[in-house]
Amino acid sequence: MLMKFVRVAPLEDQYGYSLDPQAYLGELPGLKGALPSGAYAFASHAGHYDFGSTRCVKDLTVAEASLVDEGEELSLTIRLNPNDWKHESGLRIRYTDVRDVRLAVDEGDGTIPRLGSLLLDELLPHPDGFTHEIAFTNGSLFVVAVDLVATWEEGDPS
Repeated sequence: MLMKFVRVAPLEDQYGYSLDPQAYLGELPGLKGALPSGAYAFASHAGHYDFGSTRCVKDLTVAEASLVDEGEELSLTIRLNPNDWKHESGLRIRYTDVRDVRLAVDEGDGTIPRLGSLLLDELLPHPDGFTHEIAFTNGSLFVVAVDLVATWEEGDPS
C-alpha cells in the first residue's frame, strides 16, 4: 500500500518523517465529483492537513476499531484518541458498506501503541466508493467503502 499523492518517508539518519500532502491537496478539488460526499467533506476540511490545526489527523492514535455485520452490509468504526499536545478532541470515523480492509503492523518496541501515531492519510475514488489509506509510524490501514462519516468528538473520548 503506497499512497499515490501524499508522501510519507522516514528521514535518513534522523528520528522522524518527511510528510508532504501538497500534491494530494493540488488534486483534491478535482476529486469532488468522484469521491462520495462524506469522504470528500472529511478530506477537504480546512484543518485536515494543516499540521497546526486541532482538526489535523496527524498524531492521532487508534483507541479501538469495530467491524459490524449489519446483514446487507459491513460497517467499520475506528475511534482515534487525541494527542494531548495538539488536539481538543478525538475522531470517530464510521465507514459504511465496507468492501475491503487491510491492516499492516510493523514490530513495535513496546513503548508506544502498536500502530503508533497517525502520520497522514489519503482518500481516493474507487469503483465501490473510495479508498482510505492511513499511514502510521508502525503500520498502515487500507479501507474500501461506499462512504464515511467522520466526527470530531468533544471532550475526552476514552
